[in-house]
Amino acid sequence: MARRLHAAIALVVVEICCGGAFAQGGHVLQGRVVLPNNAPPANPVKVTLTFSGARVFETFTDLSGRFSFNGLKRGTYQLTAEGDGEIFETTTVYADVAAFGNAPQVFTQNIQLRLKAGKKTLPAGVVSVEEMDPNVPDAARKEYQKGMKDADEERPGNAIRHFREAIKLYPALYAAHLGLGDQQAKLQRNDEAIESYKNAIELKPDKAAPYVGLGVTLVKQKRYNDAIAPLAKSLDIEKQSSISFLFLGIAEFQTGDVKGAEANLLHSYEIGKQPLAAIYLADIYEQRGEIAKAIERLETYLRDNPQDTRSEQVRMAIEKLKKKLPH
Repeated sequence: MARRLHAAIALVVVEICCGGAFAQGGHVLQGRVVLPNNAPPANPVKVTLTFSGARVFETFTDLSGRFSFNGLKRGTYQLTAEGDGEIFETTTVYADVAAFGNAPQVFTQNIQLRLKAGKKTLPAGVVSVEEMDPNVPDAARKEYQKGMKDADEERPGNAIRHFREAIKLYPALYAAHLGLGDQQAKLQRNDEAIESYKNAIELKPDKAAPYVGLGVTLVKQKRYNDAIAPLAKSLDIEKQSSISFLFLGIAEFQTGDVKGAEANLLHSYEIGKQPLAAIYLADIYEQRGEIAKAIERLETYLRDNPQDTRSEQVRMAIEKLKKKLPH
């Protein structure tokens, strides 16, 4: 049976899960980190969002190089993609969130990584296998690339058609199965997404991304017990995924493993400052009667995320918690 959040915290969780990007001024800044040849990086890249010199959020790109930041106010933001110290420079670009009116809007800013001085070509291991594999028919590769383009331009229905055509032409095209699952999940076609992620896992069981996609989708379906194994497996492969730690923590919380949930939610917040991790941690401490610790967690979140449009809901939760402190 799923656990319930305490009243002081529940409103904030609903706001972050269901309304964060749609609150007044809650704009979205998204994009992709790409290589000099416009292909996605082979490994996740850390992207930091900064406003007026203060770090607002951090995240890691997915397999397609995508990242997204929600709940933003108007202004000019700095996006920094961290270099690997060997091949790529740390690269910074600027994005203007210049919305008109109160309706939330989506802004896109990609980041093209720059080669370090002296590096003139991309090593083989940096380019995606799908770009290099000579067994992939040209027609399948083109359909896959069309699908990626549609996905980048927020046309999931078209992307799904191209990915399916690529798979039809070359069933072993792992990236197409993964891309298909991502787009199906975006349209909340969750059962189809689960099947696509499982197909991707069969093709490449050593890749973290399909396990993450599968686990996150299962959590969204409230199949918390089923979600734990794939999320834990993803962390065996990629140990710096704040999203995996977040959703594993949520699944453990909902199935009663509060100790495990606390550890994984702490990891999630340490790596990527995931807002929902902070809220669940506060709820765990509230349920234990550690009210001061719950308040401290929420206040730390406010300090770390000064531009977050959900700050008012968090402050309201803090005030409710303060009333529970012993006098």
